[in-house]
Amino acid sequence: MHEHHAHAPAPIGLTADGKPIYPYTPPIPAPPACQHAHAPAPAGRPAPEVVKWVTIGAATSIFLLTVAVAAVAVAIGAVAVTVCVLVLRSLWQQMQEQAERD
Repeated sequence: MHEHHAHAPAPIGLTADGKPIYPYTPPIPAPPACQHAHAPAPAGRPAPEVVKWVTIGAATSIFLLTVAVAAVAVAIGAVAVTVCVLVLRSLWQQMQEQAERD
């Protein structure tokens, strides 16, 4: 990979002991700080983003629990109807057999 580095300026001379002398480049000034006053964050209150995501998580959990309970209720109802149909079928067969005997 090729790395990009800022190129050092060319030396403009050498010192008595042979070290290069580079031209002076002034440092880039930092951007000025904003001049308006910031209100301090109220202590003890969570950020609105946190409240939003906790609310979404809680609502989703409650919804999914409701769906799960409804699915269990439907399953119990299906088993009850199946047992009822089987019992009634068995009674019907017994009644038909008894009618044939009489």
